[in-house]
Amino acid sequence: MTEMKVVVCAGTNSRVEVGKRQGWVALYGLDLASGKAREITRSKFAPSPSFLAWSAGKSSLYIASEIASGDGRVTSLSLSDHAFIEGNHAATGGNGAVHLCLDRQGKFLFAANYQSDDTSGPVSVAVFPLKPDGSLGTMVGSARHQGHGPDHSRQSRPHCHSVMISPDNRIVAAADLGTDSLYLYHLNATNGTIALAQQIKLPPGTGPRHSVFHPSLPFLYLTGELNSSLVTITIDTVSAEAHVIDSTNATATGPEGRNYPSGIAMTPDGHYVLVANRGADMISVFWIDPESGRPTLRSEVACGGRFPRAIRFDPSARYLAVANQKSDDISIFGWDFTKGVLSGKPLIKIDLQTPLDMIFAD
Repeated sequence: MTEMKVVVCAGTNSRVEVGKRQGWVALYGLDLASGKAREITRSKFAPSPSFLAWSAGKSSLYIASEIASGDGRVTSLSLSDHAFIEGNHAATGGNGAVHLCLDRQGKFLFAANYQSDDTSGPVSVAVFPLKPDGSLGTMVGSARHQGHGPDHSRQSRPHCHSVMISPDNRIVAAADLGTDSLYLYHLNATNGTIALAQQIKLPPGTGPRHSVFHPSLPFLYLTGELNSSLVTITIDTVSAEAHVIDSTNATATGPEGRNYPSGIAMTPDGHYVLVANRGADMISVFWIDPESGRPTLRSEVACGGRFPRAIRFDPSARYLAVANQKSDDISIFGWDFTKGVLSGKPLIKIDLQTPLDMIFAD
């Protein structure tokens, strides 16, 4: 039997009272032959989990906690004999931690604070050193965003929604939905401090959410949650000079209401970028022109459920996992990297309450 393993975070449910948003992290085994999934173990050590990140070598797992009020939190766990081992917690200096990223050397962890609470702290981006045993050290770097956008219900204050590191480990890109900005920070790879290099202002009402760097070309791709867009930015990571060169619709499918692009994933060869669309409930596949860097929509596949929040490739890029938040399932699709197409239907489904993110364990 061929079995893959995937870690998921789930159960942080906006449909229940705030005080009951506990959630859990679970390890699942996926039987590719039978198309069945089994839960192996779970942990509630990380409250209100919203996003996951592996350390180098996948020896430690880090979880962002989107706690509704009070300090945000990052938690470390490890896996041993198919069981989670509790690590430690670190406060993020803000509120509503929603995204994580490690630097390319595996020395530092970056966290994004959505700032969902008026009384929360001032930190939008936090940087933590990682100890040799995988545990979290005391915050060594931080940045605070300021401003707002035209959508009063969604952009009354800064809402940092993601952090990404450039392939050469020079630049941290922080997408802020509330200020319609992409902030570029120089990273000091020795001590973990960050310094603002450029603030890229996007069209009012864009609502930037998640971004991904091209693995070998000087481009970054960004989802606009509020205006349903995929934005292309050219970037020089040495000088941190960057410019918007393209913006296109994130989906060709017209939902009954608004469409909210969410997760974004790049194929390892850099030929395609995939976008999850909440509302249209589609996964859009864009081909990337190797010269101009501009994406062209090639195909769309139904997400296998409703409201796809996160998408992730496995390390071999043969499978794409989709966390369908409002249909309570994770769909695993096949990816044909020679043709650049997803399987028409999921190969495996994991049924669980309110999945928010997942990451392959092997």
